[in-house]
Amino acid sequence: MQSLSARLARGDRAPLRALPPVWWYPLVTDPADDGLDDPRARELLGHAAGLLTDRLAEMTARALSVVRTKVPHYADPLLCPADLDATAHALLEAALVSLRSPERRGELHAYAWQLGARRGTEGVPLLAVVQAQRVGAAVAWRALVDTVLRELPDRAGLMAHAATDFWRQVSRDAALLIDAHRRSSGAADSHAGRSLDPLLKVLLRGGLDPAAASGVAVAVGLPMRARYAVVLLSGPQAATVVEREPLGEFQIHWCLQRDGVAGIVLMGEGTPADLADRLAPLPELGLQVRGGVSPVVGGLAELGRARELAGLALGTCRHDGELALAEQRLGTALAVSRPDLAAELRTRVLGPVLALEPQERALLLETLGAWLDCQGSATRAGHRLYCHRNTVLNRLRRLERLTGRSLNRPRDITDLTLALDAQRLGLE
Repeated sequence: MQSLSARLARGDRAPLRALPPVWWYPLVTDPADDGLDDPRARELLGHAAGLLTDRLAEMTARALSVVRTKVPHYADPLLCPADLDATAHALLEAALVSLRSPERRGELHAYAWQLGARRGTEGVPLLAVVQAQRVGAAVAWRALVDTVLRELPDRAGLMAHAATDFWRQVSRDAALLIDAHRRSSGAADSHAGRSLDPLLKVLLRGGLDPAAASGVAVAVGLPMRARYAVVLLSGPQAATVVEREPLGEFQIHWCLQRDGVAGIVLMGEGTPADLADRLAPLPELGLQVRGGVSPVVGGLAELGRARELAGLALGTCRHDGELALAEQRLGTALAVSRPDLAAELRTRVLGPVLALEPQERALLLETLGAWLDCQGSATRAGHRLYCHRNTVLNRLRRLERLTGRSLNRPRDITDLTLALDAQRLGLE
């Protein structure tokens, strides 16, 4: 197994801004200095940790559930660090490894130090970081106790001795995390490179009163009243755009999200379509990344609504590399916002078509989609589908007979369009 510190250095986590220099962190590599005074307790904890290896995912899920419930900063999806799941898993794994193999205790020290430094740079409050670490420790301890009671009940009495030693180690790791957080925060405060992610996430959440919004505007250096838009990028490579230079006339402030990145865009005189033209050539959009762009809003206080619309636009994307403009996808976004109603509409409108054999069903739906995309031109749809216009018309007439809808009636076209969108997006 490769060391956790090596994996962290290699970047096995969500991409983040570079940390300020960390000049020192203590590594404990002497097994005799693992803090466990009773050799029998050390052996028992190591054995129990080995039995828990296969339950690491379950422990991580339990810890994350508690953290997101009990720690306010992590309970807010906009403020929660994007890599929380990965770091929780890695920290619990490091704890189990250190109990099984005391000579690797230094890896947990190094990880705690680097995690504290990272959170300090990101602007995560120290109290939230410490609370999350204590939750993980509590979950690990409970799992160790339960394992001993279940598998080694005759040795359960030793856990009373092990408790003091275990929590002493947790306190030492917490001290490293706290020191690193303070050093990193102080280094970041001394120059303009401190992450503004928490403040940007507050703006994206919306609902601020004017006084609070004005205070945040001053802190991030953005005008209260100006033309803004929000762009959301989702996918494993989305976070790499954070380090990019401004795109032409657009000033973008990126912040990390749980499944990608969000950008607050100072639009100037540009339009969402102009912004999409600047974003489309980015190589990240071809790497399992898709995006949504909001309409323009008139100030920072409206960014919450803009983010919501960008999210709906993102939800209309059908394939990677697609960048959807909310103002061009409002009908489809309506279906995304109420997937239950969209699924009901799809069933009622396209039910007879969906009951056909797969090949015929796909042919009719593809033809309807091409006809709609070609603004109702059977000739252009035929060119797209490599068939004669009369073939297109014959397929559409069959679809009309099956659905009872007419493509000459605007309301029926609206029903068919929304139902087809729901089918394409797989809404249930």
